[in-house]
Amino acid sequence: MNAFNLTSPKNIFLNIWGLVILLIFILLFQIVGYFGSIQILSVAYDVTTEEIKNQMQHPDGTALAINIGRWSNLIQFFCYMGIPGILFVLINRANLNDFGGYSQKIESKKILWGLLIGATALPVIQVITKLIKQIPWPKGIENLAMKMEFSRNHIFENLLDMQSYTELLVCLFILALLPAILEEFIFRGIILKIGINQFKKPKKAIVFQGFVFAIMHFTFYEFSGIFLMGIIFGYIAYKFNNLWYNSIAHFTFNGLTVSIHFFILQNFKQSGVMIDVESILNNFFVAVPAAFIFGYSIYQLKQFKTNE
Repeated sequence: MNAFNLTSPKNIFLNIWGLVILLIFILLFQIVGYFGSIQILSVAYDVTTEEIKNQMQHPDGTALAINIGRWSNLIQFFCYMGIPGILFVLINRANLNDFGGYSQKIESKKILWGLLIGATALPVIQVITKLIKQIPWPKGIENLAMKMEFSRNHIFENLLDMQSYTELLVCLFILALLPAILEEFIFRGIILKIGINQFKKPKKAIVFQGFVFAIMHFTFYEFSGIFLMGIIFGYIAYKFNNLWYNSIAHFTFNGLTVSIHFFILQNFKQSGVMIDVESILNNFFVAVPAAFIFGYSIYQLKQFKTNE
């Protein structure tokens, strides 16, 4: 039984109501994860719940703030991405393999093209984001977008304040590996399947899950880039009837982002010079070759036969 041809009557919620149930689970466990992480970290670090909430929302750059940010992110992310996925599988009386196609044998050539897609997507998405920022948006939209970006960047800068290789490994696990597993299962394993059963046309389902994926990242300027990646990940998952290759591409994209940030900080510590990574990724001699490899890698994956 593969990931996208699961037609047994036992799967009673692979429709719009299933999507509603899943989104309710995500919202509910986002709340549970938020308050649960506050209580757990308050006990773990022997500080008040108010201090935990303050450091989660407005980190001050201290070691305490960094640790609270990372572990609260881990707890909350598992709660609103991991638990809903498990519950959805259980109420459909299915198993993880039914939605993920994990039992399928993976092929090295497909892994290679997945790695290249994930790596070269970084400058491509950066250029798209820069172009979106150049559009003269209405003042109200621009102000909202700036607030969203400031809050998002402030929190992630705190999470990515890494001083050692141990911290790099921790951040790769929390910010790269977990999203590559849990987000792919939710969006490409469950929501894509619901879309295919609902719309009957795979293209609509792939676009639909990509849109939901982008919306749930709560960013304005990066929306188009995330939407594009959601569509590509969805196409790869649908074509090969499993989540292996899109998860690899997803992990590569996130992992490269985290690693670049780490080595920039290491360089700054040694030389006192802070490298502007955005200017490098937007550089013509980086972005154009990356876009070519990105497109060619997608083309190469298209040449493989669809898994039945």
